[in-house]
Amino acid sequence: MGEPLQKYLEAFLRLEKANRQIVGGLATILETPVNQSALAEVMRNRDLLTALRYVGAPPVSEDDLETLSGDSLNATRILSDAEFATAVKDVLCAILDPKRFPWIAARREPTKQERSAAILASTVLASSQEVQTKRRSDERQIVEGLVEGVLIGLGYKKRAAPQKGIQSLLGADVPKPGEYMTGCTLGENNADFVIGLWDSRLLVIEAKGSNSAINSRKRLNMEAVQKAKAWATFGRDVISAAAIRGVFNPAGVVSAQETPLVIFWAHRIDDLKKFIAATRRKRTSRR
Repeated sequence: MGEPLQKYLEAFLRLEKANRQIVGGLATILETPVNQSALAEVMRNRDLLTALRYVGAPPVSEDDLETLSGDSLNATRILSDAEFATAVKDVLCAILDPKRFPWIAARREPTKQERSAAILASTVLASSQEVQTKRRSDERQIVEGLVEGVLIGLGYKKRAAPQKGIQSLLGADVPKPGEYMTGCTLGENNADFVIGLWDSRLLVIEAKGSNSAINSRKRLNMEAVQKAKAWATFGRDVISAAAIRGVFNPAGVVSAQETPLVIFWAHRIDDLKKFIAATRRKRTSRR
């Protein structure tokens, strides 16, 4: 309960400062002809750029702003290319929230109340989204750390993933029993972990974190399940799994398990340890 609130408050203080600058100078940033110096100053600061993206209704991602403007955002390009700077400014003008910034269209100075309301609304929007994004990233990093801890504890050795990925289970690129790879492409899809089990099969794990039931559907039922279906084409020697942490819709978890996907919960990571250890015993019994 307390952790996301603290992160929100930290983000709020930082982004409030950025929004005071952006809201206060918005008319200058959006003026015609384009003020390249003002726009370039924003591009040099991550918080200012975040605040600028959130003037939109709805806000626009950095990737989308680059796509709509036609190129990567950077201060040098803004200063040297007036046409590109104009394109960026035009996108911002087109998406500008008229409810938060009514004085821009009216070509007047904002009232004290309008300025304060715009700063507050923009800061809340940007801070909330930053915390949501960071929570998902944090959850995933925790899961990845837990999985790697299990492997190291079992005596596994990390091996570099092949540059072109793994396209066949018969080549030397496949991790041997007791080896694992991270960030490795298997077929057409990237996997967080590709693990050589002791019985010569491969365990492929996707680490997923979620902070809402709705988000869990995307992370588990769309991303992980779709990859598992693709990896199923390699046959029974590949076991697809997801290591998950956070908030997940129970029905979605049940549905995912009806596809070729094994699920390990982060709070029961010993299940993964037991599963991998059992493949060593299986190999021994075969002998």
